Amino acid sequence: MAFVPAMLFCQLGWSQYAADTVFTHVERMPRFAGCSGMEADSEAQKRCSDRALVQFISRHLEYPEEAKANQVEGTVYVNFVVDEYGHVQSPTLLMDIGSGCGEAALTVVRAMPAWVPGLQSGSPVKVKLNLPVQFSLRNAELALAEKFTITWGDIVGDTVSVEQLKRNLPFSVYVRGPEGDTHYVDELAFTYSTRSKRKTTAASRGGISDELVAIVEKSRRGGDFTITASVQENGRFIAVSRTFQVVN
Repeated sequence: MAFVPAMLFCQLGWSQYAADTVFTHVERMPRFAGCSGMEADSEAQKRCSDRALVQFISRHLEYPEEAKANQVEGTVYVNFVVDEYGHVQSPTLLMDIGSGCGEAALTVVRAMPAWVPGLQSGSPVKVKLNLPVQFSLRNAELALAEKFTITWGDIVGDTVSVEQLKRNLPFSVYVRGPEGDTHYVDELAFTYSTRSKRKTTAASRGGISDELVAIVEKSRRGGDFTITASVQENGRFIAVSRTFQVVN
């Protein structure tokens, strides 16, 4: 996987307004969907739109195996039009780095949901955009790990109580892959961090050992409790982490 920088670059310049005109800059530029309920044209909405775009690319862009094998990294630039209905049209490559990265970038752009269209004089119009798609091997590994989820007993959300931690000690920690399949945990670690950033960590060969129980016993309200599970995917190890704030 790879990520896209939060800023979306557009070409500069104007075209004469007409029904079939494709603008390169308008009064309100197109926004990636998913940020409804915010004030239009607010900075918060712009930041939310950028984050939503980054998340979509990170989750859906596949790093080509050829590029991984050849250690290819860099930035691909894709040009496309967001029409007056928000649909993505005519994606084309402006700059490619080879080894299948260009086609991977085009594929994910074609898969984008409808955008919030750009506006000129209050009317939705076609707008042409340039999108930089970055391919980084380190970021690809991080993005792959984000596709896996850790499940432990009845713990949900971002908070957990000490009582919950103790209650779930008899249960195993599971890791589910992108397709919902369960993976065997090769190594399991619990970490408790205090507000002063002091950490206590213990690891086991996949099960809840006495050392891991001791980390639970040390956990207190106000700290952070992190579960890290190492699993195998296609012959390589992937570290999946989940952090909870310890509450009452």
